[in-house]
Amino acid sequence: MIDVKKLWRKRRNAHLTQMLKYFSLMANSGLIVSLYLLIIVGSIYYAKLLKALPENFPAVLLLTVLFSLLLTKSAIRTLIKEGDLVFLLPVESGMKHYFSKSLSSAIASGSFVTLLIFTLTWPIVQVFITDGWEMYVSFAFFLIVAKAFNLYVGWEERRLPYKSHQLNYKIMRYIVNFVYVYLLFEEAYVFLIAMFAIMYVLKNFVFGVFKKMHGYQWEMLLEEEQTLKMKGYRFVNYFTDVPALKQTVHKRPFLNMLGNFSFKKKNRMSALFMKTFIRSGDYLGLYIRLIVIGFFFLYLIPPGWWQLAVVLLFFQMLSLQLFTLYTQYSWNVIFNLYPIEPRVKISAFMKWLRGLLLLQGLMYGVFYGILTGDWLIGLLMPAAAFGYSMLRLPVLTKKHLPQTS
Repeated sequence: MIDVKKLWRKRRNAHLTQMLKYFSLMANSGLIVSLYLLIIVGSIYYAKLLKALPENFPAVLLLTVLFSLLLTKSAIRTLIKEGDLVFLLPVESGMKHYFSKSLSSAIASGSFVTLLIFTLTWPIVQVFITDGWEMYVSFAFFLIVAKAFNLYVGWEERRLPYKSHQLNYKIMRYIVNFVYVYLLFEEAYVFLIAMFAIMYVLKNFVFGVFKKMHGYQWEMLLEEEQTLKMKGYRFVNYFTDVPALKQTVHKRPFLNMLGNFSFKKKNRMSALFMKTFIRSGDYLGLYIRLIVIGFFFLYLIPPGWWQLAVVLLFFQMLSLQLFTLYTQYSWNVIFNLYPIEPRVKISAFMKWLRGLLLLQGLMYGVFYGILTGDWLIGLLMPAAAFGYSMLRLPVLTKKHLPQTS
């Protein structure tokens, strides 16, 4: 007989051990230093941004949309595996304790994330809505209660056999959350009592009925668990190698032509890296996000020569995060069997990454020139990308990429 209590503790401990191992590797990454610098710079200009916002800034509406989405999102890690569909299905009636532990863990982590995001947005609340530690505690309490409610009913929602039905109830929860958060930030506490009554009815007489009508949807739970696990791996993979990461391949036919090269030997690796960048995982999305965030920082930080230091920081972030594209093939037998010397592979990778850095620097320079009219510094940004790719990139490549494969 399977002891589900011991099973949950065993899987939770294994999961935490694995995450701690990855976090220790992330802490040793140079990217962590870059993120610290971004946090410091962001905190400095956060206050300046608040002062620059107009008095009629729709803070209540913005925060309502943000927290409605945050509350409605109800991810729950169950830590189930493919074999559970065979070995745990016969003891489904005894899995209540196992899944209650999953739900309790999700409520704890969800409450922490909610409190963290609310703390980050608290300066906006202070400037445009209200102030005082009593209000901070009050708002945080109501948001955490709503998060716990959403996770509970979201779990019961997973019993529905069709995703379309689950989506309908999720939309209903979003509407309820939107009204709830709007009343909270408007400090309409009398109407919040009515919202609590609606939540009570939903919990006990709508979602509470699902457990009597439907069992656990094991295939959907497994699919969700695999999706959440891969998202976590992709995040960690930005900092260090994750052998267990399964890359998702996207079609992207309009961009795929960029990876078309001749069949000459010297072009094979360039074609492979370009196609991987375009179609595999989230590399293309990462590149676009870094460029957009860089635009944001160039817009917030006052014009000057120090803007070159900002773009160099983003060159560093891009390089460190895209090194994982090369190392993901270190686990591929076919890649290692290619009759191409390692130095040729690394040279092709550096050439490809150098092109991305130059494009990034050119876009920053054009954006800065249009924004400020200072085309001298704007022209120096692609020059800085070229200098970085010629001087700093070889050093990072030697440090982070295996010289033999």
